[in-house]
Amino acid sequence: MADSAEGSPQEKRRFRNAVIGMGIGQLYAWGVIYYPFSVTGKTMAADLGMSTEAAFAGYSAMLVVGALFAPWAGRVIDRRGGRPTMALGAMFGAGALVAAASATGPISFYLACILLGMASAVALYDAGFAAIVQVTGVNGRRAITYVTFLGGFASTAFWPITAFLMERWGWRTTYLIFAAGMAAICLPIYLATLGAPADTPQGAGGAPVSYPDDETPLEGPARRRAFIGFATAIAAHQIVIAGLLIHMIGAMRQAGLTMDQAIMVGMCFGPGQVLARAAEMVWGARFPAVVGGRISTLLLPPALFFLLSGSMSVALALCFSAALGMSNGLMTIARGTVALALFGRKGYGAIIGDLALASLFSRAIGPLALAWGLERLGLSVSALACMACALVGVAAMEYVARIAAAQRQEDRVKIA
Repeated sequence: MADSAEGSPQEKRRFRNAVIGMGIGQLYAWGVIYYPFSVTGKTMAADLGMSTEAAFAGYSAMLVVGALFAPWAGRVIDRRGGRPTMALGAMFGAGALVAAASATGPISFYLACILLGMASAVALYDAGFAAIVQVTGVNGRRAITYVTFLGGFASTAFWPITAFLMERWGWRTTYLIFAAGMAAICLPIYLATLGAPADTPQGAGGAPVSYPDDETPLEGPARRRAFIGFATAIAAHQIVIAGLLIHMIGAMRQAGLTMDQAIMVGMCFGPGQVLARAAEMVWGARFPAVVGGRISTLLLPPALFFLLSGSMSVALALCFSAALGMSNGLMTIARGTVALALFGRKGYGAIIGDLALASLFSRAIGPLALAWGLERLGLSVSALACMACALVGVAAMEYVARIAAAQRQEDRVKIA
């Protein structure tokens, strides 16, 4: 991994330490903030005297609060640096998990969800992308790819860990253990591995060195159009992914699979993510970052095509789940790398925070919308609506690619 970073041995060591540290931190933070609720939610609801729907509304509220605070978190990283902000996120996340463990009823539960949402804004990928780009500089794209590869194992690792801890000690102790880990694992890692922002390398005569993925940032109307297009692509993509990920089991049951088969299909989503991120690690540097974004959106409509019939074999369902995971795995990377290529490193935290609004709001809306669709309209009509959203995402990403291509052509003309 170190050898893939450009620069002196010291810079390579700095890159390696930052990437491994952030990767472990994101693996743990996602595992204890985002994923446990799918395992603990029903038990928590029963103990707190709430319906399952009311409990999941708290989960959606967590995502909305995270979206609202993400732009603020990005701007804080731009001003104050990634190291203190991520350290704050680790400590705030620990406190929010303690609040969740201490909930005694609906009011305290919803308060804990709000706190967890605030913690997610300063502890998960969007803040992590801004922090790692700040530290690794021109190697930012590679750093993002490696971090998401490590973080992609969060659900695989922490769903069984959460189930194991809850079965033996209950959900309250589980959340307290997770809180202790945020303070004991994430905090020292961030303090040790996230140093000062990287210097901008200088070429001959003091001119900045040019790198393929750190192109001249878009300016003026082109920048605004690209931002709107990319935010639209992210939103349309994440509505579909978030809805299907939460309701995967129910959708597969409507498609005619047994419960055991549906669970097996759901488990293919994670390996699909990891496979796509591994491919990005191996081949991604050969292509502009926008290509990864285009592939991520183009993978979604063919996967959804399998759902339109309303019934599926196990083989087709496995292909569907794996393609869904591959699409999401690439989009997670593209959120960071495409933004870096189009808008540059200056003010990157603010850009990535603003884009998080589109991502997190969509994650909150998607499960609610698909739950209503599956219940009232059935699988085929719901799949058709998902297909329409996916095609909007494809069109928006192609629009962004055109803007980027026009900018590259304009740059060539200026050089000539």
